[in-house]
Amino acid sequence: MKFLQVGLGSMGKRRIRNLLFHKIPEKEIFGFDINKKMCQKTERLFKIKTFGDFDKAVKKVKPDVYIISTPPNLHAKYFLFAAKEKKHFFVEVATTDDGYKELKGLLDGTFVAAPSCTYRYFEPIKLMHGLVEKGEIGRIEAFCHHMGQYLPDWHPWGDYRDFYVAKHETSACREMVPFELSWIQWVIGEKISDARGFSGKVSDLDIETDDVYATVLKGENGVLGTLLVDVISREPVRDFRVLGTEGVIEWELTKREVRLKKPKEKWQIIKAAGGKKLSGYKTTTEEMYEDEIKDFLDAVSGKIIYPYTFAEDQHNLYLLTRTAEGK
Repeated sequence: MKFLQVGLGSMGKRRIRNLLFHKIPEKEIFGFDINKKMCQKTERLFKIKTFGDFDKAVKKVKPDVYIISTPPNLHAKYFLFAAKEKKHFFVEVATTDDGYKELKGLLDGTFVAAPSCTYRYFEPIKLMHGLVEKGEIGRIEAFCHHMGQYLPDWHPWGDYRDFYVAKHETSACREMVPFELSWIQWVIGEKISDARGFSGKVSDLDIETDDVYATVLKGENGVLGTLLVDVISREPVRDFRVLGTEGVIEWELTKREVRLKKPKEKWQIIKAAGGKKLSGYKTTTEEMYEDEIKDFLDAVSGKIIYPYTFAEDQHNLYLLTRTAEGK
């Protein structure tokens, strides 16, 4: 089985590492990027063959699987190509639903179409999901979440103004709203049915897009919540609290633990496993990316059904629109 990694930036290289971690042979992994330097660097790092032309890559490799890690505004071009060829594909987090309507008519069950949902594989989030699913804090009533990280710190090895997250259509805040919603709904066990929000540019960052999104969310069974996403926080933050009829669960990004409090009981601190970090990344750990790609590979081989769908992803992008446009 041959894999074509589309896009060889930081996420593209990460996905190649993930494939190698899961024992996919180097000779079965190929790369494509229009940036010649990215191709050269990838070949040096991983000893794989790369291409600077997509059509040539497809013709030479004849891929069975596509992994799409381009800037979000380019996703549709590649996942629609893969879908029309009835080839399996995995794609990173979206900021628009471009191509989704056409894709829906192509999803005939003969191939795996997998949108990313990385944080569902993060150990503290898996812990929270398990606690809620077991009914440890009763019926969920409300939640609040804040995600923030200073934009120049996202990729400190390059100029943030040249990075796609500084552009309007593919901005960091636009990317992170659906990113966070994909795991929040999984944790609370309820679909968010509506969102009302505001967005704005409040900092002096040299970007052409908003740097703060503030949203109020409502679940289909009445759960209420708030979501604040920003790229101005000088220290990375992910603070989550969920309130139930029988207790409270808290999680904070810098600690690999979950805190559980029930009435008339002391706080319980539950430690999360893992925590393998790579140089240059402040907050992310590699296991969640490895586990996500494992589920994709297992879905491709028919062992499981991939746990996150394009229908779910499109709904989260609808909620993003409700926030970004203030409607």
